[in-house]
Amino acid sequence: MEAADKNNFVGNNIFGLIAQAYGEEVAPRITGMLLDESAVNFQQLLTDSAYFTGKVNEAYNLLMSVNRQPAQPTE
Repeated sequence: MEAADKNNFVGNNIFGLIAQAYGEEVAPRITGMLLDESAVNFQQLLTDSAYFTGKVNEAYNLLMSVNRQPAQPTE
């Protein structure tokens, strides 16, 4: 399976679960973060619920920490 097909397959399978857990607003960002992360094992993401939950929580926490930081002034 080519990389783009693999990303689509995995994304389609995890998006709904992420949307249920964290809402439709952040689900696309979290899904994209997981698909772009080279350290994420796609097979494990789809078959191991503890691994999936851990990776989704990591992505969510990172996203929230970035959103809480004050905007940097532009020069």
